[in-house]
Amino acid sequence: MTHFAFRGLWAAGVLAAAAVAGCSSAPATRFYLLAPLPASEKPRDDYGGPAPVVGLRPVTLPEELDRPQIVTRVGSTQLEMAEFDRWAAPLRDNFPRVLADDLAILVPAERVLLFSWSRETPIDYEVTVAVTRFEGAQGGDCWLAADWTISRRSGKEASTAGSSRHTEWAGGSYAELVAAQSRLVGALGRDIAAALNAIPR
Repeated sequence: MTHFAFRGLWAAGVLAAAAVAGCSSAPATRFYLLAPLPASEKPRDDYGGPAPVVGLRPVTLPEELDRPQIVTRVGSTQLEMAEFDRWAAPLRDNFPRVLADDLAILVPAERVLLFSWSRETPIDYEVTVAVTRFEGAQGGDCWLAADWTISRRSGKEASTAGSSRHTEWAGGSYAELVAAQSRLVGALGRDIAAALNAIPR
């Protein structure tokens, strides 16, 4: 083996070792889920009649949020996707699941069901939610904007509709950001629950 060939092999080995070391020192990916409201928020059961069955239809979210990375806003026209801070489950699944959990706490319902349900399922009220904004800036605010409707008798009769606009302080970490977004989902749940509870039975 020539001197130059040996130096070439040595250099290649050094580069390979550096690449392995670089990979091993990369930050670990952290995964997050939205959290429902605490069970302590459940009101007293003074419904005064048979509790309804509430069905939550698929929640629509902005397309830019349909990705595993947590998205934050860094300017009026710029979004940033976190490389090492990600959703543990798709947001399109996690968001409605947590909202349904919140409604189950806030509404004296017999059940709160996630779509899809069979045609024979006796749904008393269907809730439809379209989220138009659900993002935040680290060290700044988180925002949620959503329009929603409540229909009775499987959507054949419109009952009520509303819009929710809420803001929460995000904090400086992704954990605080997700906690703030969880509180925003809870605030949306309170708006919908108030409308459900106000419907004459």
